[in-house]
Amino acid sequence: MSTPAATAATDAPRPEHPWVVFDYGEVLSLHHDVRPDLAELIRAPLATFCEAWAAERSAYDRGATDLIYWQAVGDRLGIRVDEPLATRLTALDLSAWSRTRPDAVALLTDLAAHGVPLALLSNAPRSHAQAFRAQPWAAHFRHLLFSGELGIAKPDPEIWNILTTRLDAKPGDCLFLDDRQDNVDSARLAGLQAEHWTDTTTGRAHLTARGLTAGRRAGP
Repeated sequence: MSTPAATAATDAPRPEHPWVVFDYGEVLSLHHDVRPDLAELIRAPLATFCEAWAAERSAYDRGATDLIYWQAVGDRLGIRVDEPLATRLTALDLSAWSRTRPDAVALLTDLAAHGVPLALLSNAPRSHAQAFRAQPWAAHFRHLLFSGELGIAKPDPEIWNILTTRLDAKPGDCLFLDDRQDNVDSARLAGLQAEHWTDTTTGRAHLTARGLTAGRRAGP
């Protein structure tokens, strides 16, 4: 005779829908390059500024304050950055990421209407996270996780443990969508389902194939 308890332990029911976890930059957002404007504001040559901007970005995404970040950029350029200048640079930098793709927001609306649990995991400084949380699209998400608040960023392996713990979900019950292949690869190594996001049409197709959008439903 079979043992019902053993069967129940090995065949635990899976959730009706997997968590769908979105990146923000270049997935939901319409990015535009403001580095020429930033270089002009800080009064530095564009090429030199871009090198400094990129070199300090990892620390910024992992929790450095706006002032510390811009002072570190300034140190590389030999330029003093005080708090008022850092505030202006932060606002301009944030503006590069503040516009969302209407078709991506429509996709969020569709998923939420179908009861799909949504989360967001983005590499973003703390000040950016605060601004994003206040946007109307953020209401579609049950959880919003930002690297600047977590102190860790994609593709660091530990971030997936933080994500799944926050969602109270198994890695295989999460579908992660990101425009960077290294983040997708890291998620897959951690056991998550993950797809490379190239545009909203392709992203919707990945979701529809899993029965998660209005285009096609899984099951009866």
